[in-house]
Amino acid sequence: MNFLPLPPSDIAEQATNTTNQTIMEIAIALGVIAVYVAAVRLRMKYDSWVPVAIALGSTFCALIEPLPDVVANLWYYAPDQNTLYTSYENPFPTWTYFSYTVVYGGFGLLFWRLTEGGWPRRKLLTACIPVAAYLAASELFMINLLDLYTYYGPAAFKVASFPVWICILNTTIVVSIGIVGARIRRSLAGPDAILAAFLLPGICMTLGLIFIPSVLWTLVHSADPDQGWIYAATMLVIATGVAMIHLATRFVPAKGFPVADGEKPAADLAGTA
Repeated sequence: MNFLPLPPSDIAEQATNTTNQTIMEIAIALGVIAVYVAAVRLRMKYDSWVPVAIALGSTFCALIEPLPDVVANLWYYAPDQNTLYTSYENPFPTWTYFSYTVVYGGFGLLFWRLTEGGWPRRKLLTACIPVAAYLAASELFMINLLDLYTYYGPAAFKVASFPVWICILNTTIVVSIGIVGARIRRSLAGPDAILAAFLLPGICMTLGLIFIPSVLWTLVHSADPDQGWIYAATMLVIATGVAMIHLATRFVPAKGFPVADGEKPAADLAGTA
């Protein structure tokens, strides 16, 4: 007996595209290396272990992945999958686990770098737009061209099998990691800063993937989900996500943090961050 929701048989029995799976595994492996190299370089540049702790925390908290996938009705095609582990009755591929390092660690450190470089609050908000667009495009690419996973079941604002509003939640997470991480460097020192930065990705992911859409997940998995209420709850999720992005930027002075000695001014960072 299955105690958790499983997809229809046609989805559950669809095989993974093994060629594209290999491509993703290589791409994610290179991405993980790039994130940790960047974290070490930032550690040396700013004389702080916060960026390394953020990268490590992003890798560790990938263990949260099964829960949001189950409630969001996300299914990685199982046959021929290189499975790292199975949890909540769902098999999860190896590349998925380490994609947390690349996406949440990588973009989190990007926003950390921009914030540390003195970007003003309004410019950080503007940067969320291309990041959200990229995150949406990457999921559409993996779902429809690479054939690695899909979303199923009732949902609002779906485009090509992808609930596009999820990119707002992911943007909320990376913005919060970056900006709050910069504030941690300024507010804490030593082991306190390292621990706070390590826990930060998991806290942001829990808020973004579980807490903010919790009402929506409850509706989706109710006995008889009403599509109208699902749309209303999704709009509430979108509004809450945008509000959280706005709140995160309030941790930054309107004109940005003071630029450290030897640091390039904010206007020059777009091509170097």
